[in-house]
Parts: sequence; structure tokens; C-alpha cells
Amino acid sequence: MPKQMMTHVVLFVFSIAVVGWFLMSPMTSVALADDELADKLNLSLYGYVETSYTQNFNNPSTGVNNNRSFDGDANSFRPNMAQLVLEKVASPGGALTDRAGFRLKLNFGEDAKFTGGTGNDDFDFQEAYVQYMPADNFTLQAGRMNTLIGYEVIESPLNPNFSRSFLFGIGEPFTVTGLRASIDFSESASLAVSAINSFKGLQRDENNGKSVEALLSLTPQDNVGVSIFGFWGPEDSSFGEESADRMQVGGILDVQATDQLELVLEGYYGNQAVPGQQNARWNGVAGYAIYDFNDQWGLHARAEVFEDPAGYFSCFGDETISNAQVCPAGAADQTLWETTWTLQYKPVPNLITRAEFRYDRSDRNTFSDGDGVTDSQSTLAGEMIFLF
Repeated sequence: MPKQMMTHVVLFVFSIAVVGWFLMSPMTSVALADDELADKLNLSLYGYVETSYTQNFNNPSTGVNNNRSFDGDANSFRPNMAQLVLEKVASPGGALTDRAGFRLKLNFGEDAKFTGGTGNDDFDFQEAYVQYMPADNFTLQAGRMNTLIGYEVIESPLNPNFSRSFLFGIGEPFTVTGLRASIDFSESASLAVSAINSFKGLQRDENNGKSVEALLSLTPQDNVGVSIFGFWGPEDSSFGEESADRMQVGGILDVQATDQLELVLEGYYGNQAVPGQQNARWNGVAGYAIYDFNDQWGLHARAEVFEDPAGYFSCFGDETISNAQVCPAGAADQTLWETTWTLQYKPVPNLITRAEFRYDRSDRNTFSDGDGVTDSQSTLAGEMIFLF
């Protein structure tokens, strides 16, 4: 079946399922003695819709914000994401059936073209996994899931800024496919380990080996969180080798300094073996200051540096896939810096609006400037997110 036709079939089936969800209430009120099926099965349906506009003051003739991931369109409105999540969360205790669950997370829009490595369609299964809790402190998940690595995530409402960091957009996986085991040692310590197909988030494996990712989460104090993450496995490389070892290790320090101020620091180091050549490395560090004046207003700042001295990760984007990680000169060994200031306002609790100014700089000319190239770019963006 052609991929486009398959996408239409999936959309049709999901639409029927959603309609059935809302029509089920009067039917089940008779069959289940006024208990709705959703409540009976502990099902949840939620999501968000996001749209944005980004002005690039370089006015690139290419229409691309270079080195960016989820905001690659310059001087353009962008239908970023419409996300729908249907899930039943597994829970300990109670009936045996409560220990099993699932999550289906569907993305539509420009960002969906690269959220999971499935191609350039504006539809993607970001997450689709089954969950089981054989013990109160032990959870198994199998399928496609968000990665354990990094502070930022695909879902914009869960990030402090509109634009994504270089650390996330260029140097970290987005989703993974495989088997994950999580154990809670106590209320302040937990460990999750995944056996996965690929660092890239591909649904199929590109070689005969499996990779491993892990996350150790610690809460030494009520206002302090420490996360240590790592990755290792045989990964495909841009140099044509399909079994060269790749590793990444890093950590996150999250401090709730006051009721209004949260401080976050993330850093990591990565290394890719390249047979017959010197290993390629990439590394970076990012700091966040998240200040919320009240429930409506907030000011969020980020500063970071990202190094790719071998040109292994940056500038390997594709203009057909939502202008993600595109550079005017192709692959480049570079060091990137950026600072971002985001003003957030919630006129109502389920509506997030953001205005953001960002300044990017590189030690190479990897940004477009009109018809030419330069070493920096400045952008001003506006974003709106409706949560449901």
C-alpha cells in the first residue's frame, strides 16, 4: 500500500475512533448502568494545537532559519503541531487489569515531519506503546516512546521556550523504539533502561545490534532534582559504517530556587567511532532561568553552547522535512552559541502565548543572509498553544 494511502487510512480509522469516543457516552449509559466506558476503562483523551510565526532579520532568500529544528521557516506562519493522545495509564494496586495500559500519541502538522524519523509526511506516530506493572515499583513498556535523554522534549507546552535548543534539536534523539524497564527504588530515586533500535528514533533497526539508553533520576531535596542519562550502541554513521560504536553521557540539575524561580543546567558529551578515522565528538551545555511572576505571566531565558568539531551532527537537515537543521553550505564543523528570551502569557489557563527573541552565532558562516551567508542570525517569534 502506498505510504500516502496508508496515512489516509490511518487518519480515517482514528477519526472514526474519536467520533465513536464521543458518541459512546449515551450508548454505554444503558449498557453499563450510567457508567461511561471511558471511566470504566480509565481512558484519557487530551492534546494541544500549536501555531507560530517567526521573523528572521537576515531575511534569507532561502526562507530557512538555519541550524533550527522545530522553527525552521523564516518570515512565515507555521502550523507546528496538532497532537492527540489516547491512553490508559497502568497503576499499581487495585484490580489486576489496572496494571496494564497503553499510550497512542499522534502528531499532525509541520513538526510531525521529523518527530519520529518516519519521513516527510505531516503525520506521525510519536508514541505507541503498551505498558505493564508486574510490581508496584516496576514498569515495563514496549513500543515507540519519547527518549530518556535530555531536558527539552518534542511537546512545546512542556518546554520553557518556543524554539528548541541546539542540544536537543541537533545532538539528542527525539523518540526511540524498543523495550523499557523502570524501577522506583524510593520516592527520591528511580532508574529506567531501554533496549532500542536506533539513536535516530527509526522504527526499524539499521543493523543487527541493539542500543541502550538509561536514566537515573534522583531527588536529594524537595527542591532539587538530578538526572544522569546515557546512551551506547552500534549506530549508522554518515561515513558509511553501520556498526561503529556511539556513546553519549550527560546530566541535568534542576533547582527550584524560589516559588517563582527555577534554574536548570544540562550538559552532555558524545562520541562516535569512525573506523579508519579519528572519532567524531559532539558536546554542549545549556542553562535555563524560568521565572513566573504569577499564574499568567512568565519570563524564561536560555543560553547555550554546542560543539560539533567533526561536523558530524549539524547541518545534515533536509528542506523537504520541515527545514530542520538546514545550513546553506551543507555539513560544517562548527561551534554554535545562542541566547533566547521568552515572554509567556496565559490569558486563560488552557491558552499559552509566547513572544520570543533569539540570537544565534557560529564560528562558521552557516546562516543565510539575504542571498549570501553570515555567522549569525536574529529571530523574533510568536507562538500560541491551546491545550485540551
